[in-house]
Amino acid sequence: MNRSVRIAVIWGGLGLLLWAWWAHQGPMLLSESFRAQGGPTVDDEALSLVPAPDIIEYEVQPGETLEQIAARFGVSVEALVGSNANTVDNLHSLEPGTILKIVKNGVLHAVKPGQTLTDIARTYGVPLAEIVHANRLEDREYIYPGEEFFIPGAVRSPTWTYLQMAGGRRSLFAWPVRGVLSSGFGTRIHPISGEPHFHQGIDIEVPEGTEVYAASAGKVLVAGRHSGYGLYIVLQHSHGYRTLYAHLAEIGVYRGQFVEGGQVIGRSGNTGNSTGPHLHFEILQYGRPLNPLALLPP
Repeated sequence: MNRSVRIAVIWGGLGLLLWAWWAHQGPMLLSESFRAQGGPTVDDEALSLVPAPDIIEYEVQPGETLEQIAARFGVSVEALVGSNANTVDNLHSLEPGTILKIVKNGVLHAVKPGQTLTDIARTYGVPLAEIVHANRLEDREYIYPGEEFFIPGAVRSPTWTYLQMAGGRRSLFAWPVRGVLSSGFGTRIHPISGEPHFHQGIDIEVPEGTEVYAASAGKVLVAGRHSGYGLYIVLQHSHGYRTLYAHLAEIGVYRGQFVEGGQVIGRSGNTGNSTGPHLHFEILQYGRPLNPLALLPP
């Protein structure tokens, strides 16, 4: 037997021995391996706790109200309005034939241009991880305007608040707070200096700590302190509009954050040049101050 044949015989014998060993031990090792690597992880547990949205599309019948439809499907009116933010324009009247989307245990949210998942999580006070899990977004790098995401467990709808602060109907701007108008727009005697000056906004008397809402959707341009305004916020809106909220006791947003109309952005106070708790509110377009009472609903 030459050398090459002997080597082939030896390797063949080793192969038979290895095959026999694997036939006896292999399945056991595979079984042990899979048992060691299997089972739920912490993330799997969290994922299983997030309910998948069951979306129902319902056509509004003549004479039906939001309250009746919400009661029929066992959801809150606030959640119903929140899930249909682009459809519901009037809290007191529904057009027959309107298609409403109904979900339980949360709301549907339509992404706005420039809005991030972090913005959305802050809007609803729901952990970002829960929104990612509920919508299977772990592998997504981008989200796009117009996409709808399920916000699990959301109980507060900024759309509902916005429509309430707008008197029940969609408006260009909603009231940031409701209170007594203590000073209007235009020339007045400054309450501290006693000199005539131009008042660029309106003053609304409210108790210190009152929630202040964004008068319209937009991005936070300024969130800080000013010698006259005290703690204040400026929001940038479409069509060159800006809104300003001053003399705050607390700021609840940060620069660059996208906020929804009706979202809480801070709390009223008495900071800066102020003679008592109130909110100073301005509306500007391309830098020119406008009379807020001409743009706010009655």
